Formats: sequence, structure tokens, C-alpha cells
Amino acid sequence: MSPLSKSEDDRITALASSGARKTRDRAQFRPTAEQKELLIRAATLTGQTLSEFMRTAVEERAKRVIAEHERIVLNDRARETFLTALAKPPRPNDRLVALAKRYAREVKSRP
Repeated sequence: MSPLSKSEDDRITALASSGARKTRDRAQFRPTAEQKELLIRAATLTGQTLSEFMRTAVEERAKRVIAEHERIVLNDRARETFLTALAKPPRPNDRLVALAKRYAREVKSRP
């Protein structure tokens, strides 16, 4: 017996037969009974169907994984910029030189 309510089953069937899927790709997975129960409970708490909840949850997780990866791993352009800055650092401007001298004086004047 399906753990979905009759109205949820009807809604999923109606969406599937209405052609709503024509513009969407299909991805399938087989959750354990415990996972499915957890997903249904979470979907119910958010007022979403199981499919809606799973789509949004998977999308949010995918975006987090990609963002985390991009923070850690430099893309080609960023890597080239970084390596160029290491290999050929820009000359310090007058303001930076003045700040470095001021810092050196302050450090020397400390007890």
C-alpha cells in the first residue's frame, strides 16, 4: 500500500498524464522505506507534494555542493590570475610603501 494519501496519488497521476512531464527530464531513485517515510513527512510539513519536495531539496543540495566546490577549487581564470600575481607581483604603490614604513616604526617602538 502506498504511504501517499489518495489525493497525493491522484495529483501525481494527474500531473503525469497531463503532459506536465513533457518539459522535464526524469530522474529516479529508490529510497528505503525509512527514507521515503522521512521524505513524505518533510514534504507534508512544507505543504509540498513528495515530488516537489524532492526536486527542491535535491536542487538546493546540488547548488550548495557546487558553491562549496567553487570556493575551494579555483576555476581556470582565477588560477591563472593567482599564479601570475605570485610570479609577477605588482610594484607596491606609494601608499603601500608609506603604510609599511609606518608599521615598521610602530612595531619597533613597542616595548
